[in-house]
Amino acid sequence: MSIASDLAMYWRFAWQLPKFLGQPLDLGQCQRIIRQRLADRDQMLLAAFQAIYDNPSSPYLQLLRLAGCEYGDLERTVLSDGIEATLSKLRDAGVYLSYEEFKRGKEVVRGSQRFRFKGRDFNNLLPARHLETVSGASRSTGTRTIYDFDFLAANCAVYTVMTLDAFNCLGLPLGLWSTIMPGSGPVLVLTYAKAGKVPAKWFSPVEKRVIKPALKHRLVTDYFVNVGRLLGAKLPTSEYVPLNEAWRVAQWMAEEIRRYGGCCLETFSSLAVRVCQAAREKGLDLNGARFVTDGEPLTPAKRKEIEATGAAACPSYGLTEAGIVGVGCCHPASADDTHLLKDSFALIPRRREVLHSGINVDAFLLTTLLPSAPKLLLNVESGDYGVVTTRSCDCKLGKLGLTEHISGISGFDKLTGSGMTFVASDLVRILEEVLPVSFGGSATDYQIIEEEEAGNTRLSLLVSPEVGPVNEGEIVEAFLAELGKGTPSKRMMTNVWSQAKMLRVKRMPPIATARGKLLPMHIIKDK
Repeated sequence: MSIASDLAMYWRFAWQLPKFLGQPLDLGQCQRIIRQRLADRDQMLLAAFQAIYDNPSSPYLQLLRLAGCEYGDLERTVLSDGIEATLSKLRDAGVYLSYEEFKRGKEVVRGSQRFRFKGRDFNNLLPARHLETVSGASRSTGTRTIYDFDFLAANCAVYTVMTLDAFNCLGLPLGLWSTIMPGSGPVLVLTYAKAGKVPAKWFSPVEKRVIKPALKHRLVTDYFVNVGRLLGAKLPTSEYVPLNEAWRVAQWMAEEIRRYGGCCLETFSSLAVRVCQAAREKGLDLNGARFVTDGEPLTPAKRKEIEATGAAACPSYGLTEAGIVGVGCCHPASADDTHLLKDSFALIPRRREVLHSGINVDAFLLTTLLPSAPKLLLNVESGDYGVVTTRSCDCKLGKLGLTEHISGISGFDKLTGSGMTFVASDLVRILEEVLPVSFGGSATDYQIIEEEEAGNTRLSLLVSPEVGPVNEGEIVEAFLAELGKGTPSKRMMTNVWSQAKMLRVKRMPPIATARGKLLPMHIIKDK
């Protein structure tokens, strides 16, 4: 985006923020919105198709034309066969985008035709633009996603209200332990304010002076906090709490529980575990606490650590480019059982091989249905895989008609720990190029494996004994320094990994696959 575009976006943000904050949603509104959207799913998808055909530069239009699909064909198929069947036919005809094609700009090859798309090509042209976030999970400047206030209300705020109601949190004090801009913290603060639930506390695991956020990000954060306060919404400013001081968050929660009988905290799954472990160490009572976890999978070990304190856990699954995709079930069949929000999304699987692991998984292909979605997705891989089931559920979300569940969610081309995500290509480049040059050995002498200990995700950097004597601390320092080069978002994510002591060195040969391959990453388990 140009400087002029940025200025126009933030002018719209400043002008329309008071109206956005001044009209919070209530539970009844949100329930009606979801029911209506479920009834209108077919028409919502057809409207998305129409937007694609109305945009001559749409990447999807090129794929649809290559597959011989016109709008009338899609309309007939949707109305006769349904959404998922239509999307499956399109997938089989080559109308889909892999994670690498969508996220990393890999060349799209379909038959004899070749295309290459950029991140901005997928931007939704319909909504206004008010606010941006930047993903650091790439080797370039990161993925910019522009949010519209309508989307923050229609997706984020609606599902936030429903989540809080389902877990009986609407009457409880709420806190966040989430990153400052360009991270997701400001979007969460605005979302909760729109949901009529202003956070009482906003803790940040990163410090401004460490990541040096852009001036525009600092100004936006200060502006919405001050405007909110003028309107009577006491929006919190961020309070730096490093990971090794999780007891401070636990102490705040324990005090709120004593005062109000419960409290709620939204944070990354690993950080929720740290709060619970700190509470046990300090003898703090978290019975009655609720954790809304996001940013990484809620594994069985993490859920066990949280529930051991008497707290409850509600996983949330989402994407920066698409918003909240799934919300935790109150009667879960597995640790990360979430209701697919099918009033906003359609999801089908695509069987594919994972480049750095040598195995096959059922990758999620997502399609956005909301007209205000920041990016239009049509059969786009999210970078995750898992299990999709349909079952009746007596929880409040199930009773609304959200009967599709997703579980066993894992990333197949990225590593996520403490809520921070790096794509595999970043890690592979360091393993195969940077470390051999700096410490000796070859590209096959280094490997990353993912492990979990007491609910905490850890990464082990395997260094083959063939490399010879090395200083393990220097290897970790070099790895993280290379990973954090570039944008403030990368520095932010690397800082969190450094605090969490995510990376440790193990002197052992890299682990071979069942087929005898030595791959740079050994992080995916076939489900």
